[in-house]
Amino acid sequence: TLHLLNNVYQSSHTNPAFVPRNKVHVSLLSSYHVSIKNSGFTFNQIAANIDEDETGQRVLDLEKLYSNLNLNGKDYIHLSTDIDLFALSFKAGKNRFSLNVTEHVQGRQRYDGSIFQIAIEGNDPGETLQFGKFETDAMHYREIGVGFNRPFLTDDKLVVGTRVKALFGLANVQTQHADVSLTTGTEQDLYAMTANADILLNTSGMDLLEDDAAAYAINTKNSGFGIDLGGTYKLNSQISFAASVVNLGFITWKEDTKTYHSEGSFTFTGLENDNLLTEGFNIDVEQLTDSIANIFEFEEEATKYTTGIPTQVYLTGNYQLATHTTASATLYSHFYQTFRKGLSLGIRQNVGRWLQAAATYSMQSRSYN
Repeated sequence: TLHLLNNVYQSSHTNPAFVPRNKVHVSLLSSYHVSIKNSGFTFNQIAANIDEDETGQRVLDLEKLYSNLNLNGKDYIHLSTDIDLFALSFKAGKNRFSLNVTEHVQGRQRYDGSIFQIAIEGNDPGETLQFGKFETDAMHYREIGVGFNRPFLTDDKLVVGTRVKALFGLANVQTQHADVSLTTGTEQDLYAMTANADILLNTSGMDLLEDDAAAYAINTKNSGFGIDLGGTYKLNSQISFAASVVNLGFITWKEDTKTYHSEGSFTFTGLENDNLLTEGFNIDVEQLTDSIANIFEFEEEATKYTTGIPTQVYLTGNYQLATHTTASATLYSHFYQTFRKGLSLGIRQNVGRWLQAAATYSMQSRSYN
């Protein structure tokens, strides 16, 4: 919806070619954006599977919920916050310049149906459950951006804009890969359980955050670069288009970095039944516990690494229904493990210079809102 509110400065975060109505914009700690998203299931799906048990208590029926879900192995939970610490935008002739200092915090947790399956159905003989899709990707970084846009062609039909950004990473947790599986043997194998793990995890800034909050907040050693590109084109008095790619960039993490690697396998074959009735269970619990722990024992080393930042693409078509009323359709995509797409249909209403309102109906992450 923010993408349609092109009269306010903040919409330029979705397309740097947008020209706010105001000649000058200044904000100081006054612009906040919070996003929460779950692609696998909705609140309504959870609510629909809450039933009364035999005591009259309302409880969530996990088995019923799992049977109604359609998880595809690419689902994730997303949380993000963006705060403009400072923003300045002003017009000079036909040119528009901007400066922003923005904090970005974002985290994504990928998951699939195996976490429900093993809790509800258990693990069948001869079956392997894969837990390798529970990747974590979280970061906190600061952006200092300088933006510019300018109209071209007759009647200023084309506007081209860009924003170049210096990026400073403060904290990062990234699962490079996490291949974990659990296999139950067949009856011939006496249902032996085999666990395999191959995990590679990168972190940066964790010790600084815990030990020295001031040093963490002003850390500039994890540097990177980003760029936003955008344009708008007015075909005629009724039809116009907008396109943008924002957050193309990367951060190289080299301060307070740690890489954790774990790779191993362990098979639990059960208990020996010789003399079980006369001598009882004979099992070395400590040895068993150590064997299981060893396959998840992480080797630690300090090494620099590079991550991308969450890139987004917007393609919009606008049709002016009346002097102050515009209908629009926006195709949206961002990349996380794969390209994830959405479609938003909207209508925007301008009331003089003081009010702009928008309503949208969006299809994204298998939800319709």
